[in-house]
Amino acid sequence: MQVGENVAQIDVDLSEVGAGVRLMSDALALRPSIDYVINNAARQDVALLSHEEPERIADLFQVNVGAIAEILATIARGGTGVQSVLNITSIEALRPRPGHAIYGATKAALDALTRSAAVELAPNCRVNGLRLGLIESPGIAEAWPEGVGSWGAHAPLKRMGQQRDISEAIEYLLPATWATGSILDLDGGIGAVAPW
Repeated sequence: MQVGENVAQIDVDLSEVGAGVRLMSDALALRPSIDYVINNAARQDVALLSHEEPERIADLFQVNVGAIAEILATIARGGTGVQSVLNITSIEALRPRPGHAIYGATKAALDALTRSAAVELAPNCRVNGLRLGLIESPGIAEAWPEGVGSWGAHAPLKRMGQQRDISEAIEYLLPATWATGSILDLDGGIGAVAPW
């Protein structure tokens, strides 16, 4: 664990059952009241269903949904001070690509968890989601040229998302006192494009 004046890094393996509870416990030991939680950790494996293994499926669900459910359950029990939670999800919850069935299923489950938690944690804590499209990252154009090219050709805004785009949405959603159970699509408009 690394701690700075206003920042702490807590290392946990989210594929382990109970990791979300341990993460919250460690965070609360450092700071007894937490204002905001952003759940951004995720794992994305690419494999056709015919090649999926039970262990990998279980790991994906634990990292992408289970650990977040554990964090939300900790908040629901009270005593954390958390006012707002933002779950980072994906447009693949609605439109998965071949080879992304399990990843898409985990993100669809996270969408449902976000809405359910918003109802259960209200009025003390708001829970929202940010459903992201393709985000520019180092090496993505070289590693996946066909996907990046297709995105640029079909997205109305003709570009991948930037870190700035995400931070602007986070800055809006975290303190938005009238928003809970909302999932904002941040995808350059690709979700509005007809698939035919």
